[in-house]
Amino acid sequence: MRVTVVGVERLEGTGKESKKPFSIGKVFATVKLETSHSDQGLTKGAMGTEYRVDVELVKRIEHLDFPVDAELTVEDVMRFGKRETKVLDVRPIARSAAPVQQLPKAA
Repeated sequence: MRVTVVGVERLEGTGKESKKPFSIGKVFATVKLETSHSDQGLTKGAMGTEYRVDVELVKRIEHLDFPVDAELTVEDVMRFGKRETKVLDVRPIARSAAPVQQLPKAA
């Protein structure tokens, strides 16, 4: 699956209360919306989404200047009774052609 990765998050440590080790990896990406028009409205463009990933995948790409286009290898798994997309690999393809633009500040 091809996406534009706009950021990553990596957290590792020991829980303050539980004293148990933790490691959390996330990849933040934009995915295309399928364009549709109807009497009720329209959908087009892209939306942001978050994928939970192994921390080692984040370490492999955290040095990149985002956004970057990447190919994700994914599989659907059941987790606590809900279907979730599990990312198995992140392979950067190229620097994204469209840089993220900041929104104007509210008045």
